[in-house]
Amino acid sequence: MDIATLFIVVMFLAGMAIGAFLGMIFLAIAIYVVKNLYPPLRKVALWAARLENLLPLLILAVVVLFLGIFIAIIAFRLPGIVAILLILVLVLLVVVLIFVDMVLLLGILVYVVRILYWLFGRYKGLLGGLLPQIMRMRIKHDVGKDKEKDWTMHFAEMRKKLGEEADLARRRISKGGK
Repeated sequence: MDIATLFIVVMFLAGMAIGAFLGMIFLAIAIYVVKNLYPPLRKVALWAARLENLLPLLILAVVVLFLGIFIAIIAFRLPGIVAILLILVLVLLVVVLIFVDMVLLLGILVYVVRILYWLFGRYKGLLGGLLPQIMRMRIKHDVGKDKEKDWTMHFAEMRKKLGEEADLARRRISKGGK
């Protein structure tokens, strides 16, 4: 593999990662808007997410799109007033298409949220088990840094120091109690 191909592959992967990040931000904003700012949209989204409503909406969007393209082709070939009337019909079809597409996108948003919720529930244990493993590796690494230190001697010094502090505390308590 030459350097140019490797560069293209790396840039493609970086673009996918950045695109996924920006897509998640957009998805979070869209979910917030649909759920909190416009509660009636939430009911429309749940209605559109039902399979018996989603497929007809998808078919309707495709039919309206092709009908709009067909009317546009005819309108630009006809003369004068007929073309203007067909362009007005085309504008109406575009408005209907935008409305149907928005409802369709709300239904698709519900499915995306459901998939993400399912994936999170399925793989959250993986992330939860990964963090303690990283912490254990970090502790082993930090403890292993001071190999020249004699740990038995270090613990003996600490035990002696704690014993002296305990004796001092006992003496203070016994003096105060008499």
